[in-house]
Amino acid sequence: MANANVGGSNVLNAIIKEYSKFISTDHCFKLAVTILLCGVTLIWWAYGGSSSSSGGDLADDKNSILKEADLQSLQTEDPSDDSDIDDDDDDDENKSQQTTSSSASSTIAAHPTNNLHKPITKCPTREKARAQGLVLYNKHWYNVSKFIAHHPGGSELLEQYLGTDITHVFHVMHRNPKQIMKYRKPVRGATEEEMEELLQRRNEVSQEMFDEYEEGVMTKSHAADFFNRERFNLEAFEKDAGELYEDFTKAGYTKPTFGFVAQKTALVLMFLFLSVLCMKCASSDDHQSIIATTPLSYIFPGIFLGLFWHQSGFLMHDAEHHNLIGNELVNDILGWLYGTVFLGVNGAWWREEHREHHAFLNAFDEAGFKDPQMKEDIWIQNANLIPFYGQELIHFLANFQHILFIPIIFFAGRIGIVVDSTLTERKFRPWTILGNVFHVLLHYAVLSQTSTPIRVYMAGACQFAVLSLQLLGNHHIKPWNNIHSASEGNFFVWQILCTQDFDTPIWFRWFYGGLNFHYSHHLFPTISREYFPITTPRIRSLCEKHGLPFIEVGFVECVTGMVTNMNEVKKEFAKHGAGTLSLVYG
Repeated sequence: MANANVGGSNVLNAIIKEYSKFISTDHCFKLAVTILLCGVTLIWWAYGGSSSSSGGDLADDKNSILKEADLQSLQTEDPSDDSDIDDDDDDDENKSQQTTSSSASSTIAAHPTNNLHKPITKCPTREKARAQGLVLYNKHWYNVSKFIAHHPGGSELLEQYLGTDITHVFHVMHRNPKQIMKYRKPVRGATEEEMEELLQRRNEVSQEMFDEYEEGVMTKSHAADFFNRERFNLEAFEKDAGELYEDFTKAGYTKPTFGFVAQKTALVLMFLFLSVLCMKCASSDDHQSIIATTPLSYIFPGIFLGLFWHQSGFLMHDAEHHNLIGNELVNDILGWLYGTVFLGVNGAWWREEHREHHAFLNAFDEAGFKDPQMKEDIWIQNANLIPFYGQELIHFLANFQHILFIPIIFFAGRIGIVVDSTLTERKFRPWTILGNVFHVLLHYAVLSQTSTPIRVYMAGACQFAVLSLQLLGNHHIKPWNNIHSASEGNFFVWQILCTQDFDTPIWFRWFYGGLNFHYSHHLFPTISREYFPITTPRIRSLCEKHGLPFIEVGFVECVTGMVTNMNEVKKEFAKHGAGTLSLVYG
């Protein structure tokens, strides 16, 4: 027994000795520096003002999905009978009337620097159906007034499309539209007059979007890329686009292969390994090593760490789109792992904002921004957005935004989105806190392998900035539209006019994660990015056939265009400003 106690004591002493190494002064210093860095950036971002999207909290995915019996119980009688419309519908009607009001006294209408003061054309059929809580799907009206609050994607998404024909957007935004509609019964069929009026309105909105598109900064230089509005026929285009999506789904493009997922996961882990390996090499006793004696000692590890974040972001994107694995719960878990733990960006927060980004791409209303992922508090990328910036600090920064844009992206972008995803989360989730803890522990373990953790982190942040520029560049210089009009138009036209692709060599496509094919992603969000090289040529042919633009730009050209656009918006801002610290509304 005594020998056993001695043996146990030796094991305990060995554990304590190893633990003492772990909590050595050097490691504690590095941990303190890491925490200090996070604290300083948190304070900076809080002072600068973090972006927050408009709208109420989204319903939790798992709790908001109604049972089949509940769906059946939501069926209503013909809404033409006023007695069948409850008080909630009246509230929705009043709210929608306030939201879509085009009175000259609104904030937008008061500003003379843009076309926001143009009165919004109201479609009588749409307004009547909106008031009754109806949406049009496959030529039939469905009452969703009681389902709005339970919509898994958030109530605001459904509210914005009330009274419109949701057939196309519903198909491409849901993986199983037939199953979803299986237990819902239409209130009635749409009349020919209603269909004709809605079609006419969609045509009008498309032409308005064409006008706005032609006035863009960079788009003028690409006007010849198939864009010919005289050839455009909305009915023929809608038919072809719908058939194209059916072809993609029948071909199985909504389901990534196991090999693709395994390959991308291995790529992520490889970059993390290379980062640690470079740190080990740089901290070796071989002082003659080139890596150990030059800035490469933190540049190489930082680049690989940035690529680890970069590629983790793409996998988070897939998982939160539920495009990675067939099971939604597994997708959410993987989104948490790749996003919150690996990348440091709250996956659930990103999912909520990204849904709105797809549904409200480059859109605003009288109250402000509707697309949370294309809006930032520290610059103004479109003249239509000037009225929504009312802070003196922003007015000052806007005068130099074309100069500050790139440095902010490179030196503050990474830290900003990490902090923002935590501070602006709409709903408290314990696993988000757990993921943040794991993220800090993982990066503490990684950065402990180098004597210059801050330099490595910032080098990684600069590399990560390329991802930020890529995602911004897909939409940044494109038109912004009023959501009330845009939701009445054609979803495919809307996405095409507000998107562009990156022209990249085949051997370098992995770097952009397939999202350089952004038309494929925004037209058909349920398609796996594994198949974008296949779907993109067919989308290009679709655009060419119907006279719609299809733009591919190089990365450098895109960044140059964004800076040029910032300068143009700055000039527009200065025309209506007084000095550098105030904005005068006309």
